[in-house]
Amino acid sequence: MKALLLMVLAAFVVSQPVQAADQSISQSTYEALNEIQVFLQEEKWPEAEEELSRLSEKLKPSFGLALTYQLYGQFYLAQEKNTQALEQFEKALKLEKLAPAQEAALATNVAQLYLAEEKTSEAVASLESRLLKIEKAEAEANKKSPEKPKVFIQPMAYATLAMAYHIHQQYPQVIPWINKALERSKKPKENWLQVMTVAYYEQKKYLKAAQGFQRLLNVNPGKEDYWVQQASMYQLLERPKDSMKTMETAFAGGYLTKDNNLMLLVQLLISNGLPERGGRILSKQLNDGKIELNERNWRLLASAWQQGRERSDAITALREASRFTDDGKLLVRAAQMSIQNNDYKTVIVDIEAAIKKGLSDKQKGNALILAGNSAFELQDYPTAKRYFQRALKEPDSASSAKTWLDYIASVEEYL
Repeated sequence: MKALLLMVLAAFVVSQPVQAADQSISQSTYEALNEIQVFLQEEKWPEAEEELSRLSEKLKPSFGLALTYQLYGQFYLAQEKNTQALEQFEKALKLEKLAPAQEAALATNVAQLYLAEEKTSEAVASLESRLLKIEKAEAEANKKSPEKPKVFIQPMAYATLAMAYHIHQQYPQVIPWINKALERSKKPKENWLQVMTVAYYEQKKYLKAAQGFQRLLNVNPGKEDYWVQQASMYQLLERPKDSMKTMETAFAGGYLTKDNNLMLLVQLLISNGLPERGGRILSKQLNDGKIELNERNWRLLASAWQQGRERSDAITALREASRFTDDGKLLVRAAQMSIQNNDYKTVIVDIEAAIKKGLSDKQKGNALILAGNSAFELQDYPTAKRYFQRALKEPDSASSAKTWLDYIASVEEYL
């Protein structure tokens, strides 16, 4: 889940346009500010600094001085002097002369700069109180002119504050701010949805987290991890069928590519009573080389076929799984299943292969009894006796072998 925490916040300041019609600044101040902006665009740093210094000393606390400080901050920021830039931006904000929308935009960029400097507490302190104040101003303005609603705060402001709380792992504080950002966005940003979803998960609000992953999937259905993580949320909610449905939808859409995720789908299908479907999917993935050919995966396929009463396919899967083992145990299992199919010749073949591969004394004795029983069913009594005589030498099967040998002797008397 921690991979979802990534959120890139741009550390830049958007220039605020200076309007000559703004009565809060004089014509000379307006012209000086425009001249400074030209110097900044042309990277004429000495000229810009000289004019900024002159203007900031000349002006009294006013809207014009706030804009001057803001340009001063841009001057330093353009030269990657973030500390000096922050000082100037903070001075602009403290004057409280900017229009609400301008103040919100500048406070947002100040907070972003603090985050870039890993000063999350300063980011929160600089932005939160201002947003609360500007929200009130926005509400008042809209009361007066409901027909022309004002928007003073852009979604990025809320997202920036949410990110600051997120870095502090204060997840309850993340939710209201990130939701405001999303509410004001025409198209939800993927990284904002990530932050919201992680916050719900960290608070153990798994249903909300699952809904968050659904929103992420609506934005980026090709992100395989989103499908898996949504399925995980449903598992935490003890809703296995919803978990299975999520993974099935992902598979149908072609979004599952990792072998462990494909295996998860198969396991969910088996555990939810659909072993045949799980078996078909796993078999195809194994044959197509999309899932590793190993003992664990073949054994799972055998289990799927066995539960789905596809015994012959299960036997085949067990034989394949046995190729990856150092002993013959899985071949004995295959032989036991062949007994249920009355396929006694195959039983004997698998038992011989299992003994050749290696079995413990107990397993070997039981396997010989199984082979002898199969030979008896085939009415091949000489072969049956040979197996039972071999089993007679194994401590764990000696008693059973003797019983069988006595029984065969009595049968042969009547032949």
